[in-house]
Amino acid sequence: MQLFPYQIEGAAFLARVKRGLLADEMGLGKSAQAIAATALVHGAPVVAVVCPASLRQNWFREFERFWPGLISYSLEVHSYDMVARGALDDWRGDVLILDEAHYLKNHKAKRTKAIFGPKCDGDAGLVSRANHVFCLTGTPTPNNPSELWPMLRAVMPDSIRRPLKVEAAPGKVDGTALRSGAVIDNKGKPLAYWPFVERFCVTQDTGFGIKIVRGKNLPELKERIAPFILRRKKDEVLKDLPPIRFDTLALDGKMVLTTEASEELAKAYAALEADGVEGLKAIAPHVAKLRRITGLAKVEAATDWIAEQLEGGLEKLVVFAHHKDVLSAFARHFEGDYAMVAGDTKPESRQEAVDRFQNLPRCKLFLGQIQAAGTGLTLTAASDVLFVESSWTPSDNQQAAMRVHRIGQRNACLVRFAMLAGSIDEDIQRAVLRKTTDIAKLFS
Repeated sequence: MQLFPYQIEGAAFLARVKRGLLADEMGLGKSAQAIAATALVHGAPVVAVVCPASLRQNWFREFERFWPGLISYSLEVHSYDMVARGALDDWRGDVLILDEAHYLKNHKAKRTKAIFGPKCDGDAGLVSRANHVFCLTGTPTPNNPSELWPMLRAVMPDSIRRPLKVEAAPGKVDGTALRSGAVIDNKGKPLAYWPFVERFCVTQDTGFGIKIVRGKNLPELKERIAPFILRRKKDEVLKDLPPIRFDTLALDGKMVLTTEASEELAKAYAALEADGVEGLKAIAPHVAKLRRITGLAKVEAATDWIAEQLEGGLEKLVVFAHHKDVLSAFARHFEGDYAMVAGDTKPESRQEAVDRFQNLPRCKLFLGQIQAAGTGLTLTAASDVLFVESSWTPSDNQQAAMRVHRIGQRNACLVRFAMLAGSIDEDIQRAVLRKTTDIAKLFS
């Protein structure tokens, strides 16, 4: 397992605190750090991962890559909805990883109660049956501090012990002293939800109920949770990162094969095995139906993944595909929050689409057909790229990826190739990825 220095630090942090939150900015490899931390705390652990449904297959692939021996006997990966329906009711183990932990921000939600317990007190629910709990999210408080309470109460209750009603100089009173002079009473009970809201949120009575407007006393809250939370941003660890990285993203999906597509599948397997990507390029016109079916099979899971990334705080994302109807499926879902350049985009509209993506904060998604948008455009407002479909000419992918990796880019770039788990698409995308990466090393 090869980790960057900041990832080694992150893994050591999780292993040390036992129950904490890794809140690194998106794209910094939180899953790899959680796997490394798991290895540090136990040589042969029993592990459960709870994550959004669209990321289940990717977690299996991450363990295959970073710890292949574990997956065969002691790893379970379930979605939040599956856990809410009882998928891990009988589980007890060493490490529980909660990916995209902001899914548990609502203390009344069924999935939150299933994991944190009915009262979010950690004495029941899934967290009570784990020796270590690693929470991962790039956006721990999407709206206000109240959304942190379920995690703090259940996983790190020491951070919200009731403060003593006396003021004291730090270190003068038995307890954990804050710089402000307040003291956390280690013998007191953790703050319940509404006392937490009263202390750390500004509220408003709307006549129909209490509305949380914003946070308050944030320096105190930050100091309380600091021992249990680690967050790094991309610009803080740029010295550790290469300017551009390439990776895969495993997605669930089912291909419904026609007789013709089944015949094409056999041709693709033979070509890939005999000549790799070059073999695929040679038969591309003869497997057109298979390519289209494969691309469309990834749309649903890719849509969920994109939505989760954007809702979780990713500012901008560039999505490339081979087929126009794959891009159109994303356009229908995300409505006005995208810009698109496809083969039928008029020349005068191309720059308008680029300007919209580059300059409008609410335009978070750029949809590009590889042949039409893979050259000549500058898309440096984003540093993340997803190939839902790739070109079987790897240099086309490299050129397309360079739309974000250009002059004006201030962040390290991450390029992912989506692959349909359990299908030939896994083999194809891995082969394309290797070739694309080699080309990028030569010419980037």
